[in-house]
Amino acid sequence: MADYPYQNSDLTIRQRVSDLLSRMTVAEKVGQVNQHLYGWECYEKQADGSVQLTEKFKEHVSWGGGLGALYGLFRADPWSKVGFDNGIAPEASWQLVNQVQAYVMSQSRWQIPALIVEECPHGHQGLGGVSYPTNLGRGNTFNTELIEASSRLMARELAAKGVHLALVSTLDLAKDPRWGRSEECFGEDPILAAKMSEAVVAGFQGQLINETKPFLDQTTKEIAKTPEQMGVVLKHCIAQGEALGGHNSGTVTISGREFNDVYLPLLKSTRNAVGVMAAYNDVDGVPCHINGELFRETMREQLGYQGLVMADGVALDRLGDVFSTKIEGASAALKAGIDLSLWDQTYLEIADSITAGIASEADLDEACGRVLAIKFLLGLFEQPFVTDPKDRFAELLLESQELNLQVAEESLTLVKNDGILPLSKAKKKIAVIGPSGDSLYQLLGDYTAPQEATMNDKTIYRQLKSVFSDSEVVYAEGCEVRNPEGQEEKISAAVALAATADVIVLVLGGSSARNFDMEFLSNGAVSSKGINMDSGENVDVASLTLGGKQLDLLAALAQLDKPIVSVIIQGRPYDLREVHAASRAVLIGWFPGQQGGAAIARTLAGSNNPSGRLGVSYPLNSQQLPVYYYQRAASKQDDYYDESGAPLHEFGYGLSYTEFTYDSLQVTADSDTITVRVTVRNNGRCAGKESVLLFVRLLGGSVIQRHKLLKDFVKVQLEPGQEQEITLLLTTEQLSFTDLDRAVKAAAGCKVMVGNLSQEIYFKK
Repeated sequence: MADYPYQNSDLTIRQRVSDLLSRMTVAEKVGQVNQHLYGWECYEKQADGSVQLTEKFKEHVSWGGGLGALYGLFRADPWSKVGFDNGIAPEASWQLVNQVQAYVMSQSRWQIPALIVEECPHGHQGLGGVSYPTNLGRGNTFNTELIEASSRLMARELAAKGVHLALVSTLDLAKDPRWGRSEECFGEDPILAAKMSEAVVAGFQGQLINETKPFLDQTTKEIAKTPEQMGVVLKHCIAQGEALGGHNSGTVTISGREFNDVYLPLLKSTRNAVGVMAAYNDVDGVPCHINGELFRETMREQLGYQGLVMADGVALDRLGDVFSTKIEGASAALKAGIDLSLWDQTYLEIADSITAGIASEADLDEACGRVLAIKFLLGLFEQPFVTDPKDRFAELLLESQELNLQVAEESLTLVKNDGILPLSKAKKKIAVIGPSGDSLYQLLGDYTAPQEATMNDKTIYRQLKSVFSDSEVVYAEGCEVRNPEGQEEKISAAVALAATADVIVLVLGGSSARNFDMEFLSNGAVSSKGINMDSGENVDVASLTLGGKQLDLLAALAQLDKPIVSVIIQGRPYDLREVHAASRAVLIGWFPGQQGGAAIARTLAGSNNPSGRLGVSYPLNSQQLPVYYYQRAASKQDDYYDESGAPLHEFGYGLSYTEFTYDSLQVTADSDTITVRVTVRNNGRCAGKESVLLFVRLLGGSVIQRHKLLKDFVKVQLEPGQEQEITLLLTTEQLSFTDLDRAVKAAAGCKVMVGNLSQEIYFKK
């Protein structure tokens, strides 16, 4: 028998939240909307292996009469200074969660459990976590089923550790490759990002939240959450990739029309997420963290968003750009709909803001109520503790790495091949050259935990040795990623080694690898230049030229007149014109994750037929930016006096070891649906996967329409000689735009484009 109504699982979540709120003090409510602590500072590992909670943790719990959420309990990286010596082993994570939860509940008058929140941009950023390809590669898969399946495995891994919320980057668009966080984007296209976001939500949450009935009006029994379902917080909301000049956290100047036509379809993908994270940037001068029009009007009222809104790290303290005091900033953020803080000082002062008559307790109740609602939704009041996963955890990690390999393979994008690939397995000598050829960390991207020593055999060089076991495979670094000093000897040694080889596999690109000697900002972004870290958060570049002496290495190797197969490891597009000219094949690997070395080796050997297609328009260089494909079709000169205006490779470009053809495009329309049918055939000699991309160009209206817009896609696998009819459906809503009068209108017609086929269709009024 429940002592209080909020403990009665037969009541709806709305009823339980209302009852619990009515019993809480302002101080307790403020405690629930704060996520102030760095989780790794809340415990200390003892010499005997036991773990003790710190006084800092206990004092903060006492301050808030409990704890709203705790970020990064298991975060391990150079910023947190957590490694294998002082961090928590993955199989022991559940024990620490239970220890934290027991203490928090013992200090809460109402036994309110805490949300455990972890970073998961491309896998859990904790010791032993499975690290998948970064999003810029995963977007190239154009495979939502694969993204959903891998997200489900991430959720199972985190749930076994006792985590409740995963922070996952999905909402940013890679509009300017100079931006260091481009690697976190699925690509430049809003529909690609939206469909991937929906897949991430489905993988992590299942049907925890859906449009059929507000979760607040259901009981936890009706929702019937399973232990492996968990909440996902999508970030960042919104338009961070639009920042002027590619500057991280920079200002954004998009218009309302651009917001409606580009970002509104993307925002719709958040409708069933447990949470979204506000972005650092402003939009037209208004910081996202005080943008009530965005969070209250657009997301909640217009789109029906039900989840909570989390602040980005110390972002609320940056409201000092707008307000003279923190109590003013706290009030504005609460009023705009920010429900949960992250590390800042500002939300610690909410009570003072209310006392001063600046903030409203009603706004605090709304924010606190949403935090509590998510705790009820996730079943924390019924099951606050997690059970020992035992042997199931090792089995889960094995299953995850198997799928990780498939994700890595489908993310690889072949952009040049004169027939040299796949490489013959006949006995030969292969020289692997380049700064990322034998480096695991440079395959992983930003937001990555320290790796176990057993992972060192996952590099490209070592995997090539395994796959080409009958050949002699040798390695030389050649040069570092960015360091220009003292590289001549390395280049000479690499050239000497390559001179004796039959083929050169040249591994060039960039790196997001952090090290423990770097310095960091209070939000975890790098503040000191790592000599070879040229990608990642707060690492923006002006030039897309390959760093250091990489082009000198390329030129020296090209003089040997040996066949060169170039593999590009990177978190953003770099200028590849010289690489293309000197190479017989070019394979873009992005940051392909822990299984990236195996995926690349299998692809070069032909065991994997590359199927990735570019999720960004690949520029020639930074001087021609922007080159994203859906710019407006204005009557202008596209080329420059001294440079082409066209990208090196278009959005959606990617080669295969087989050949696909498109035929029999049929487009029909009824009152509210357009049906597109097309036949895809594999005309080659090997099986392959093809991403079928459906574009439209809107016709009519009193504004300049865009060249084309991606509206849907599907990935199919075909055997040699096999063909398949693909059917895709479009609604009239998908063909709407913001017209001259700023009203959203349906287009008069559209040009439908699939593969090399196109057809125009006009709609009856």
